[in-house]
Amino acid sequence: MTKIFKTTEISKALSIYQKADIIAFPTDTVYGIGANIFNEEAIKKIYRIKNRPQNKPIAVLCANLEQIKMIVEHIPEPISKLINYFLPGPLTVILPKNKIIPNYVTSNLATIGIRIPNHPLSLELLKAIGPLATTSANKSGEDSINNGNEVINEFINDVDIIIDGGITDIGVASTVVAVEHNEVQIIREGSITKAMINSVLKKS
Repeated sequence: MTKIFKTTEISKALSIYQKADIIAFPTDTVYGIGANIFNEEAIKKIYRIKNRPQNKPIAVLCANLEQIKMIVEHIPEPISKLINYFLPGPLTVILPKNKIIPNYVTSNLATIGIRIPNHPLSLELLKAIGPLATTSANKSGEDSINNGNEVINEFINDVDIIIDGGITDIGVASTVVAVEHNEVQIIREGSITKAMINSVLKKS
């Protein structure tokens, strides 16, 4: 049975959280559905409840740079600049994954998408329970959800814990970047624009 908590009840939610649980929670962009990156059954369940294609990898949310370094092989200098400037915030960076990250998280890719959300509740969760494999709280192909009530209506029978944080601040998915041939490429543009990224990269 799904348990629903307000943001003021985060300590209660953490007290019942188990490593097999799937948790829906607000971020600075949209609501996410997350699970322990080392729990294959929980990750598979996320794919099922979202009707998500198996060839689409799931990104990982981290609380800080230390957690990022735990799960990636290295951080190229241009990406390091962007991390230092934009994170926490609505930017997902694609990096070479550490060998400890299971292939079922990344759809057998050698890279992994990583983000630090700029949201106090998200950060509290991630600091307490570690990095979470997280995807947007919506059915695959549908619009992302930025309203706690809509998440409850959509996933009340599918996830273990829902944290209702009202309406999220930004409301659109994060910008996604990767490095190809030593150049930063924008895979998806969100509220952080190409011009903003280029401005940071040009700084010494």
